[in-house]
Amino acid sequence: MISADFSPHVEISLDNLLHNVEQIRTLLSPDKKILAVVKDNSYGCGSIQIAKALEHHGNVDSFAVARPDEAFALRENGIRGSILVLGRASLAQVEKGTLQNITFTLNDLDDFEIWTQCKNHIHFHCNIDTAMHRLGLLPPEIPELIKEIKKNNKFHLDGAFTHLANADEPDSPTVESQRSTFFKCIDLLRSAGCTNLEIHYGNSAGLMCFPLTDYSMVRPGIALYGCQPEPNRKFCLNLKPILSLKSSVVKIKKVPAGTPVSYGGHYITPQETYIATIAIGYGNGLPRALSNKGYVLIGGKRYRIAGNITMDYLMVDAGPNPEIKIGDEVVVIGTQGNEQITPDEIARMISTISYEILCNISNSIDRYYLFNDSIVLNKSGDIY
Repeated sequence: MISADFSPHVEISLDNLLHNVEQIRTLLSPDKKILAVVKDNSYGCGSIQIAKALEHHGNVDSFAVARPDEAFALRENGIRGSILVLGRASLAQVEKGTLQNITFTLNDLDDFEIWTQCKNHIHFHCNIDTAMHRLGLLPPEIPELIKEIKKNNKFHLDGAFTHLANADEPDSPTVESQRSTFFKCIDLLRSAGCTNLEIHYGNSAGLMCFPLTDYSMVRPGIALYGCQPEPNRKFCLNLKPILSLKSSVVKIKKVPAGTPVSYGGHYITPQETYIATIAIGYGNGLPRALSNKGYVLIGGKRYRIAGNITMDYLMVDAGPNPEIKIGDEVVVIGTQGNEQITPDEIARMISTISYEILCNISNSIDRYYLFNDSIVLNKSGDIY
């Protein structure tokens, strides 16, 4: 057990991360690149540490983030590979980013009004909105994009991409429709002289479920972290979850039959039993929706959560003859003995997706990074 006190902590397996990269590479030819999505703190796993591991060991040299500040943090922590900012940026952020070899995304023609004020050359990818209707240029706006880059030699179009909205649905017809629309736009760009573009549209679900054509890189996110794009479906790769969430037993008490447990008294003990209190709750990012239905692992056995999860604690019914003691390790997400609780299992239980389970884990919880079963990095990125 890593933690020396009773606080919850996260363990990140870099071995599993690199395993997942290799699984993704089985779907690609050797010349294709991986644009690793490390946005939003690498889905809660720690973007700086994940990017370092991928750059040094994972044969990955391109990274995608949501916001400019995420890109700056990667640069400030020694990441040398290409970084693409997927979201929009202010003039000050663009000015700073161009000095750090950061690539931006054209999400709206209005971005050009900001970029023309920039003193430096701007390298960018164009986000083409083919069905998501979130960000990006609509296909009829592509001619205006071409006009802008022809009249301003500071603008350098290095790539184009779209986002598949329904790739996690079996045999979704929208995927082919989106691809058809996307490549019509690519043909327009190429006919206007925009060649040697980085082309990417294969997100985790897309690259696992559909044959990709005419692309230079794929853009996996959730697959890197060992979860399925849709927790109720089986996908083709043997992915391993990289994140474990652990805590410990802090109290055990004997109570009589008929004792209500936690807020609202929604769990009533069926017999004289022992209630074990565990130091983790919704304040640490554990979904309160797991109250009375989720499980934890103690001593390699499953124990169902008893009553409502509180901000800092949850309780389990340890039975009349408890096999656990104060200080025992508790696995909320991860493996213990022959049992495993995955983010996908939790997502299925409360009708959400594993992305949300990972992203909601509090950044205040210490994260430890393991390689070859040894701690190699702590939360701040220091090497042990």
